[in-house]
Amino acid sequence: MDIKKLISILIALQIICICVYSQSREELEKKRKQKEEEIRLTKKLLEETGEKQKKSIEYLNVLKNQIETRESLINTLRMETRYLSEEIAESQEILNSLQKDLNTLKKEYSSMVRFAFKTRNNYNKIGFILSASSFNQSYKRLKLLQNYSQYRKKQMHLIAQTGQAINGKINELNSKVVEKNVLLDVQNKEKSSLEQDKESENKVLGDLKKKEGQLKKELAAKEKIKAQINRQIEELIKKEIKPATTTKGSTTTFANTPEGKKLSFDFSENKGRLPWPVDKGIVSEKFGTHKHPTLDDVEVNNNGIKIVCPKNTEARAIFNGIVKNIINIPGSGKTVLINHGEYYTVYMNLDEVYVKPGDKVSTKQKLGKIKYDDKSGKTETELQIWRLTTKQDPLIWIMR
Repeated sequence: MDIKKLISILIALQIICICVYSQSREELEKKRKQKEEEIRLTKKLLEETGEKQKKSIEYLNVLKNQIETRESLINTLRMETRYLSEEIAESQEILNSLQKDLNTLKKEYSSMVRFAFKTRNNYNKIGFILSASSFNQSYKRLKLLQNYSQYRKKQMHLIAQTGQAINGKINELNSKVVEKNVLLDVQNKEKSSLEQDKESENKVLGDLKKKEGQLKKELAAKEKIKAQINRQIEELIKKEIKPATTTKGSTTTFANTPEGKKLSFDFSENKGRLPWPVDKGIVSEKFGTHKHPTLDDVEVNNNGIKIVCPKNTEARAIFNGIVKNIINIPGSGKTVLINHGEYYTVYMNLDEVYVKPGDKVSTKQKLGKIKYDDKSGKTETELQIWRLTTKQDPLIWIMR
């Protein structure tokens, strides 16, 4: 195969590999930065917690979140390192091929130089042409000598081009090796931090186990208030949809207005892309039924997700809609219920509310200030999403 074509193919293959790797690397890098930002926020939230509050369930939940996030980050770093290793191996292979091509080009050029030396004057050139066995061969030799100078220049250009490609690839290779070493260093530091987090988790767990009776009483009180709020939310939604609901046999249909249908469609079309109900925060409790972090044989059920935020954080609407109700139960803060056609969103534990029933709200509009709990030292809200009377997992609706 022509050396020039071979170099072109190698460069093309290199570009393809770079595109494939860079796409994967970009995704991993984006994920890594998100996880690093989440760890920074979690660390800030943990640092804001007072010494007495470090023996609370809320503190433990945030710590658990940090451990999960750090484990995810370490896994992402491992994948990034693996991709870099593959890129380095690929680059080394291309470098070896280019070096082989360069050696071939130099060998061919050396033969041309020797031939040029033998025919360095006009007498030798004439002798070379006249020594041919036939006129046809003499003509070919003449044409060869005429093109020889140009061919040598082309060969020199190929040598220079290949040499530049090799130098570029060496620099790229060295850069990737440095990047890989940096990632490995970060990975080792994260592993060390993870071990420290796990030690802290075990200590908090041990402290909480000592006051199991008190925790059960506190949990029972919280669950009672939570059940009361959830009942009110469900009753309000049922009351809202009742006029537009008809039942025929075993089939129940909901007759929405044209405006409501459009709002429902727009809301559902943004599944997985809806903004968070806060500017900054981390999920402290997930949707559905799960085991209590410290109490054996005790399960906790959530109709939404709980999000811990920095102090003075404000809740915001995750989509355009109409405020339908403000629920106020003493000791639990205020709850805002917003309608989005067939969908409803709920924002709980607000200290101040900036909206009132009947208000039209837009995506990311501020709804109120989230309540700060002096006892736990946490600012926490709960987001619920309903489709008519069916509860949804908010994590599959909001951006991750």
